[in-house]
Amino acid sequence: MIGARKLVIFDDNAPLYADLLSDALQTSWSLEVGPNSTAWLGEHIADADAAIGLKLPPELLNLATKLKLLLFPGAGFMHRDPMELPEGCRHANVYEHEIPIAEYVFLALLTLVSGQAESRAAFRQGNWLGNGRVGGEPRRELFGGKLGLIGFGHIGREVARRAAAFGLPTQAIRSRSGTRACESEGVSILGGPEALPELLATSDFVVVACPLTPETQHMLSGEQLRLLKPHAVLVNVARAEIIDEAALFEALRDCWFAAAALDVWYRYPSHAGEGLHGSRYPFHELPNVFATPHSSGWTAPMIARRARQMAANLDRFARGESIERVVLTGAWRSPCDSAA
Repeated sequence: MIGARKLVIFDDNAPLYADLLSDALQTSWSLEVGPNSTAWLGEHIADADAAIGLKLPPELLNLATKLKLLLFPGAGFMHRDPMELPEGCRHANVYEHEIPIAEYVFLALLTLVSGQAESRAAFRQGNWLGNGRVGGEPRRELFGGKLGLIGFGHIGREVARRAAAFGLPTQAIRSRSGTRACESEGVSILGGPEALPELLATSDFVVVACPLTPETQHMLSGEQLRLLKPHAVLVNVARAEIIDEAALFEALRDCWFAAAALDVWYRYPSHAGEGLHGSRYPFHELPNVFATPHSSGWTAPMIARRARQMAANLDRFARGESIERVVLTGAWRSPCDSAA
């Protein structure tokens, strides 16, 4: 394609979205699509204007001198140091996962609160667990409780919107210290991190939805977990390390609070097919844990939305417009350029 810019996609999930992205582009691009492989990327990166992938291998920096845009195909990013990317290369990410994650939050809460999973399993054996006619234990409701959000960004806002349909008043804290208490989008903002103890002690359902930063790592230690109500349910859809691993296992094993839904973990498989539980502790064996493999946001509509958003950023780049969601700009220069 004469005059087209070159886009290299080095992502094992590229078959899920490459055609969607190509269809959404409004500017001219020549696409090279391949695996997340240093060998493959080394053959295609030298003349690439932009790329989509998880992380540029450091050994390819001297080849990627033309690269001016690296899109991370998810909400995170792996490059933290400007020296990891060529000078002037903007690194941007994409969200769009907040809708399925918010749906997951209520799937998890309803599963843990209603007891329907246990009732269904028992009914397969002819046991009418949870039926009032035969003296079954009555279950809880979400209605009448209070939802607490640790973080009020993309995910927190979508969770709050759905909470209203369940009759759940919602309160939240934000990441900035000194955030003033206020009412925002129907949610009571208690303040910044200093308001965490109040949120934990006064919420019936707590959702962790903040980014992992040096300030939020181990934000929830044993001391904080003991503030939760005995009947509280904790949901973590952010990053596992926000909650101290050992303290969380002890709290759930010893029933400091009622239950937890965990979709983020402390250990991850290095390749597809590797059997691995997400922690050095057996969370998956605890009856009060709803454990899932970091799958809450992985839906076909989410992938399509991300493809459209990445295409929009590529179009902005091609037109010389501002790139959205830039998290880092590269500063690495070739030693030859520095000498010159």
